Amino acid sequence: MYAAMIGLSIVLGLGAYALSLKKKSVPANIIFYSVILELVISIYLALMTTYVLSGANGYGLTSSGGAAGMLIGVFIMSKITPQYGKSFFDSCVLSLPLMYGIGKIGCAFAGCCGGIDYTGPLHIGSERGDVFPIQALEAIAFLSIYAISLFLYLKDRFNSLHAAIAYSFAKILLDFLREAHETKLITANQIMCLGIVLALLLVSGFEKRRAFSNE
Repeated sequence: MYAAMIGLSIVLGLGAYALSLKKKSVPANIIFYSVILELVISIYLALMTTYVLSGANGYGLTSSGGAAGMLIGVFIMSKITPQYGKSFFDSCVLSLPLMYGIGKIGCAFAGCCGGIDYTGPLHIGSERGDVFPIQALEAIAFLSIYAISLFLYLKDRFNSLHAAIAYSFAKILLDFLREAHETKLITANQIMCLGIVLALLLVSGFEKRRAFSNE
């Protein structure tokens, strides 16, 4: 079930990405190349992030690495076809919470990504006792975020930079309910999310300065 949901998250996420680009009148061949690039880089970085963080002992997909891969793919395509740069970024950011939310459904069935010790309402049992249902909460939260983002997108009120920063902080806050926070003040996932925010702000600031200097 886990593998099926992860596969579904990739297919639906990249499908939503492609449909958004089509809506923005990006040529079909460019959409195809972009989807292939996003697929390869996001999976590669998701795998490598897990491998590195585990000390070269673990294998699996890390969501933060996958998101970083998607954004790197957007950056590369924006340099190749700068006229579609904003379309790539908007479409990528819009699809990210959909991919993550569906992926977390798979995690809920697999029982990975354990929550903190918790015996309150809706707790779930695990090998180490009762824990908080973090996978289910993340799935609900990010699918709800996707629905809100899609509504704003269809109303032409979607700000991709603000949305990406909001997604990152939502992930950072929810991460405090994971098992890792019983022994750590801040996790590698949270650091990566902060890094993504800083990178987005730096790139945005650079683009604004360049646009201002060209006026």
